[in-house]
Amino acid sequence: MPEEHHNKLAFTTKLSQSNLTGRSVVIILLLIIGILSIRARARSTNQSSDTDGVLVVITNSGSTNTPGVTLTVHKDGRGVVTIEGQQTQQKFDKGTFDVSKLEHLLTQINDVSTIPDHACIKSVSFGSTTTITYKGKTSGDLSCLSNQDPKPFQDLATLVRNIYESDHIQKAIW
Repeated sequence: MPEEHHNKLAFTTKLSQSNLTGRSVVIILLLIIGILSIRARARSTNQSSDTDGVLVVITNSGSTNTPGVTLTVHKDGRGVVTIEGQQTQQKFDKGTFDVSKLEHLLTQINDVSTIPDHACIKSVSFGSTTTITYKGKTSGDLSCLSNQDPKPFQDLATLVRNIYESDHIQKAIW
């Protein structure tokens, strides 16, 4: 009987070890897949940010009566409009947006986060906030600038408003 008990104990130990080994292999494989996935995602993010050539991202918050809109403008004049609440994007070809004046103003300003975020009176139904993100920094509300602000800030606000009100963008929104 002790030998039979010993055999059962040995069998149970081998079974437990094999089960533990199987679980270990599964855990190790999951870890490897997770790490490879994270690395691949990081590589694709780095590559796309290096080759995208994004110049700016212009964001209009929208209002009660209009949807929020984000326009990504690339250095070659391409653009992508994303409308809040919609799954589709409107893409614009190279050269659609004249970026020369935009680049000039942005170079002059350099840090768009220095553009102040003044409080201004806005319509409850139609009031929105418009910002621009450049080199990882975001401006204050461009629609609240006044003639008291530096001229490059005012010129940028006018240029952004003209881009937003252009036929390209308006057709994409409506």
